[in-house]
Amino acid sequence: MSTAESNRETAAAQQTGAGELDRLMDGIGEALGLGEDKLSAPVRAEAEAVLAKAAARRRISESHTVVAFAGSTGSGKSSLFNAVAGLEIARVGAKRPTTSLPTACIWGSGGEEILDWLKVPQRHRTWRESALDADDQRALHGLILLDLPDHDSTEVEHKIESDRMIELVDVLIWVVDPQKYADHALHARYLRPLAGHAEVMVVVLNQIDTLGETERDACLAHLRTLLDEDGLAASQLRSASAITREGVGELRELLAATLQTRQAAQERLLADARSVAERIRDELGAPVPSGAAGSPAERGQLVEAMTEAAGVPAIASTVHADYLRRSHRATAYPLTAWRSRSGPDPLGSRHEQSMRAELRREALPSTNRSHRARVGVAAQKVAAGLAEDLPPSWQTEIAEAARTSTRQIGETLDEALGRVDITPRRPAWWGAVRALQLLFLALTVAGALWLLVQIVLGSLGVPPFAGSVLWWVLPGGLLVAGAAGSAITSLLASGARRRGADRAAAEVDERLRGVIAEVADHAYLSPLTSVVERHRRLVERLRLEPASPDEQPADARSQVAAGR
Repeated sequence: MSTAESNRETAAAQQTGAGELDRLMDGIGEALGLGEDKLSAPVRAEAEAVLAKAAARRRISESHTVVAFAGSTGSGKSSLFNAVAGLEIARVGAKRPTTSLPTACIWGSGGEEILDWLKVPQRHRTWRESALDADDQRALHGLILLDLPDHDSTEVEHKIESDRMIELVDVLIWVVDPQKYADHALHARYLRPLAGHAEVMVVVLNQIDTLGETERDACLAHLRTLLDEDGLAASQLRSASAITREGVGELRELLAATLQTRQAAQERLLADARSVAERIRDELGAPVPSGAAGSPAERGQLVEAMTEAAGVPAIASTVHADYLRRSHRATAYPLTAWRSRSGPDPLGSRHEQSMRAELRREALPSTNRSHRARVGVAAQKVAAGLAEDLPPSWQTEIAEAARTSTRQIGETLDEALGRVDITPRRPAWWGAVRALQLLFLALTVAGALWLLVQIVLGSLGVPPFAGSVLWWVLPGGLLVAGAAGSAITSLLASGARRRGADRAAAEVDERLRGVIAEVADHAYLSPLTSVVERHRRLVERLRLEPASPDEQPADARSQVAAGR
């Protein structure tokens, strides 16, 4: 692979890692902002520490990579540190422990800011550069190599300082010796808990000069098995001897490769973020499946309870009766229709426009305590279904949101229903039928009056009214036509009125149920589902991206994780 291609892949890997790191840090910050009850105290403390570390480390120059030699008493860690540095920097004493503070060797210029952040004292800093080195050390420019106090020291302050630095450095090189490489305390207290940081850790079996070839192979094979069991399959295993310098050159090459990618700091922060994100996800639990919040069955039960509480069937019945009364007055036989004007007027259609709205509101039944209780029961079932698989603190939040929404739902429902116009529209056919009825009434009256005049004139013997058949047939025809037309029109209109009343009642019922469904969604389900969606969004933000070697080439990631 050419240098240009390698650089492009490295840049792509850095960008991908930075994006995931930003997402995880945002998710961790959001989790911390949820409230004290959402995370346990240990997880909260760890999350706060990781956020603070990430903010500080990303603010400091990325041109330096911090690598620490960590190990137990007698592992030869300081001797190996000196061998890699090529200088006698770290104190190597027969009597341990030697110091409670780390020792730093810096290649190239700068590094003061990050050393101040790490709290490495000035007197423990050595810059590894001289005119005699020529270009021998150029490959390691930007490296800050630390020799940490023994993690198993009998001095408490040594152990505390070692643990502090282990949390802060970019890359950890664990130095073990043939006698104590299988030490349970090392594996249980450090290596196993850091399994998520395997890609930024290297284990070095030191003092191999004390072993024969067969013993060396056996120790390395056993140690490899232990590391794999600890979850550190991605960590490299190397061997070295500070006395014979065997393996020292390979360690320097490994450090140079790590520096070349400039990803170690990001990889360490990403490992920290993944570790904390996984712990937070464990406490958050699995999210409610998408679509389960406010499922059709639960929502339907709530809407039905609210529909009964709002008295929608009674409202529809009122609209049905009002339509029949108004349509009868408009389309029935005029004399009959005139008599119906004195009947009940449930929706105020006889009153002035200013009074109709008030009368219509009075026709809507308000929800009472019994209604609200039924709605509350249905609402609690929805809340219980949503919170069933969530952690207790989230269940509490949903329950509180449900109680608040239930207390307000009656007032919200009354207000929403009051905005619905339940007065049926006046159909155009009413006017046509009314015109026909008036026409037939006019024919009937004209025929009747004409006949009456004929009878009076005939009784007086006034010709030609007394003897002309035509003058008797015409008024009779008008009378029969008017009466028959009125009867047929009234019969047809009666059926149309019933069908129209059914449609008007159904339309009002549909509009009211639509408003009730909106109230159920926005006034009740929305506050509950917002909690569920916030939980789901947070879990999604804290998801861990799969680390696929096929998708992310080894040389585009930290070289500490490359190969074994």
